[in-house]
Amino acid sequence: MDQAGGLRVLLVGGTGLVGAHALTMLLESPKVAQVVSLVRKPTGLRHAKLRELVVDFATLSDLPPDVRVDALLCALGTTRKDAGSDAAFQDVDLKYVVTVAKAARRAGATFFGGVSSVDADSTSHRLYLKTKGMMEDYVATLGFTSRHFLRPSLLLGKRRQERPLERFFQVLAPLVGPFLSGRLEKYRPIPAKVVAAALVTTASQPAIGGVRTHEYSAIRSLAGM
Repeated sequence: MDQAGGLRVLLVGGTGLVGAHALTMLLESPKVAQVVSLVRKPTGLRHAKLRELVVDFATLSDLPPDVRVDALLCALGTTRKDAGSDAAFQDVDLKYVVTVAKAARRAGATFFGGVSSVDADSTSHRLYLKTKGMMEDYVATLGFTSRHFLRPSLLLGKRRQERPLERFFQVLAPLVGPFLSGRLEKYRPIPAKVVAAALVTTASQPAIGGVRTHEYSAIRSLAGM
């Protein structure tokens, strides 16, 4: 924490569906002293708490020497279709996440909070789930005292770039959701803003060593719902 006692948070993915909500919440939180946001290009956003760093994730090594952080919140992610290839997808959802996590550790971060996926599993035969699982496994080796992985299913919300198939399922979500209960509850669609609120909450909780994974109900609980 800084001298005033507030959290210093490194945020990556702050222009995406979940990350944009998380950035707003972090800047509004009295518990947060500073937000360092890593972006590919300037956003034009200005705030007294915000320091925006334009980086090339493919070549990122260390953060500037004067950047010290307590927590890394990661909402970085794409899809196989948007990325264009399996390798390009894994660059974003695995390689870049790990690169930032390493840089955050060297800048003092002891907490990692990240958006993963329901059913993430490094042994999965599905590229998306396998990559998310590999990300979780790799982050576990980097020495963070606490790690929280949020595992939502379909995210509800309006993206800057429309995804027609995802939009179709968002329309169906209110009809399907009520039938997903018990062991199937984790597959319920969830608003991106709720996931963002949960992500921000994890960083301000008392440090608990080890790893925690949060699915639908736990995400809503963290978000205060």
